[in-house]
Amino acid sequence: MRIAITGYASLDHVATLDGVPRPGRTTTILGRPDNAWPRLGGSPSYVAAALVASGVPEAFPVSWIGDDSAAGAYLTQLTEKRIPHDGIVVVPGARTPIAILAYEPDGGCICLYDPGMSTEPTLSDLQRELIAKVDWVCVTIGPQDATAAVLETIGPAARLAWVVKHDPRAMPVPLAARLAARADLICCSQAESAFLEEALASAAPRQGQIRIETHGRAGAAFTCGEANGFVAASPVCVSDPTGAGDSFAGGVLAALAKGETDLASIVEAGHHAAVALLATRRKHES
Repeated sequence: MRIAITGYASLDHVATLDGVPRPGRTTTILGRPDNAWPRLGGSPSYVAAALVASGVPEAFPVSWIGDDSAAGAYLTQLTEKRIPHDGIVVVPGARTPIAILAYEPDGGCICLYDPGMSTEPTLSDLQRELIAKVDWVCVTIGPQDATAAVLETIGPAARLAWVVKHDPRAMPVPLAARLAARADLICCSQAESAFLEEALASAAPRQGQIRIETHGRAGAAFTCGEANGFVAASPVCVSDPTGAGDSFAGGVLAALAKGETDLASIVEAGHHAAVALLATRRKHES
């Protein structure tokens, strides 16, 4: 089972702050974990890592990095997690994308993202070839033209998963509606539900489409045709939950890829993948 996950790459730099940043005031960084400065980030890598950890080894990101020194750190961390990097394109003269994740004392997070490239990339010939041959394509937030190219490239027999994020710059409603109509699986957070409903309003969903809406620590709701339900989660308290939603989607996709059909079990697999990520974070925090 081969699965391609498209979207923006990132090397994340995590810090905890002593207060809420305000103009004219210096905010002190209280903590900067060695294992998260930098840390492999971006939705494609989180989804792929959860898939590989769940027993689907041929899951790989389709993304873009620069030809700078940071590219080495990105590729090294992919290798450490046993994630193939066949779908990674190195863009000459570009910087590898990075994100600064600054956590405030109340748990809020300020995210600053540097895409590192002067122009938005689209799929290379090699990336198109890879996508045309996979069993599943998982679309996360990424360059608009590349996402549109995925919909043009995906084979008729391939299945499509969409991990929803409301970013009008990268995901305008017409493009979201095309994804909503083609997707076999849609994963979104409760916060993204209004955007998803807007996309679905002008889409005719595929038969058998599964929609899963996460509700943070409470759990996740699922819908497929007339079937619906809610699967509670086991909360894990950490100060840095980045990537949990993408890991959840990876766990769900792994269950489907391995032939699971029971919807509650599929959602449970997502919870397991998210908890596995957060348990690792809690270990580093303790």
